[in-house]
Amino acid sequence: MHIPIPVVDSTLPSGLEWTPIAMAILVGGAIGFEREMHGRPAGLRTHILVCLASTLLIFASRVLPPEALHDGSVARIVMDPNRLAAGIVTGIGFLGAATVIRAGDIVRGITTGATVWTVAGLGIVIGQGEYALAIVGAIAVIVVLAGLDPLTRRIAPVIYRRLTVTGIGSEMSSLSARIATILKSHEIRVQDLSGSRGEPEQPFELVFHVRLRNLQQAPEMLEKISGEHGVKRVEWSQISH
Repeated sequence: MHIPIPVVDSTLPSGLEWTPIAMAILVGGAIGFEREMHGRPAGLRTHILVCLASTLLIFASRVLPPEALHDGSVARIVMDPNRLAAGIVTGIGFLGAATVIRAGDIVRGITTGATVWTVAGLGIVIGQGEYALAIVGAIAVIVVLAGLDPLTRRIAPVIYRRLTVTGIGSEMSSLSARIATILKSHEIRVQDLSGSRGEPEQPFELVFHVRLRNLQQAPEMLEKISGEHGVKRVEWSQISH
């Protein structure tokens, strides 16, 4: 059973054939320009090409060759726009994943990957001839990228860190209690505590796994801990994943 698929006569006026191409360049370029301004790995050219490719593939799948329209025979549709659109969205996901960069527990490029995937969707919309919807969608994307950026910068994210304290002497338990008090005063929650020590005259080590809101309180906290009696060395590091 064959499901009818809406097609477009390929004998459209030449000016109208250029409309989806121009729209794809405009929509992809507007979003790509914003990403380029922020120095992201996928910028102006990448977003234009993704949007343009999606538009051309969908538009071409809806076009019948002229000979199929005049010989009275039933044209066979080789490319299904619905399946093609699903393939585009899936395939572009791999390109978007390539823009994600991870360094420790800091991940960059997720938003850019999302915009690459979004312009592919907008290209599908343009290829279907829904130009007004594509413009509204592009405006919404730019508002989210530019308008919400100041808000996200004001949000203090939850981060996880490891505090390693090397001490000397026989004050391991009392030093641990004093450090826990300092951490609590800086709104840093201790999730786990481990340690190791050898002979009484040898340095011992305390490892605090902590959770906190990133309010830039680490320097002051480290200064206080390093000034505690018996502390030889303090290290503040990311938790390996």
